[in-house]
Amino acid sequence: MLVDTHCHLDQFDDVEVVIETASEQGVTRLVVVSEDPESMRRVLELKRQYPTHVLAGLGLHPVWIIQNRDAVQDALEQLEEILPQADELGEVGLDHKWATERVDQLLQEEVLARQLDLAARCAKPINLHARRCLRQTMERAIAFRRHTGLNAQMHWFTQSRKLVRICNDEGVYVSVGPTVLNDVQTQRVALEISDELLLLETDAPVSVGGRPGHPLRVREVAECLARLRGLEVEEIAALCAQNFARFIAPCST
Repeated sequence: MLVDTHCHLDQFDDVEVVIETASEQGVTRLVVVSEDPESMRRVLELKRQYPTHVLAGLGLHPVWIIQNRDAVQDALEQLEEILPQADELGEVGLDHKWATERVDQLLQEEVLARQLDLAARCAKPINLHARRCLRQTMERAIAFRRHTGLNAQMHWFTQSRKLVRICNDEGVYVSVGPTVLNDVQTQRVALEISDELLLLETDAPVSVGGRPGHPLRVREVAECLARLRGLEVEEIAALCAQNFARFIAPCST
């Protein structure tokens, strides 16, 4: 079994076909993460429609927060009400590509803190976005894990071997996406991820390498990692499935 631990299934036109096509490649479980109030509702609907395939991540994306600051309070109240129905908090985090001014960065930090507090109260693991602020976001993942004993995943966190080693030491999971197929730097970083903390993802439908994103590309990621680590693809699939099972379950430090 292969698990896409971070995708946006709600953004596809024909969800059922996407699920069937992915399943044909062995990708049988999809963690569908939200970005805003509308996608939170849609993700929960997908979880109800496809309970054997879809797990729900509910949360407010840091870019949406900057673009919709007047709607944030209402959105947080909605999240508080429905997060118990989710499997994890996500996609949340920080993004300094969009938050270039300190006032915007502070807003992202405040909203992230409130979302992490909700996750702690609901005993949900977290799925974190970290663009152009890798260390800052990682430090929040580490603090969350230390404080709550719940798991944290750094989504697409394959830019720094040094930071990945810190994640290894702190028990923070790191997911690898399709950039590993063609990018040497990503491959080097991916090799640093501890076996027991490695997860797979696609971030579909985001295009990578000129190809549209799709959950079935998890198989390509697994095949690439198998070659890099000198394993069979079945071994990588089993390893990452076991890791995800631990990630999604409550844990303690």
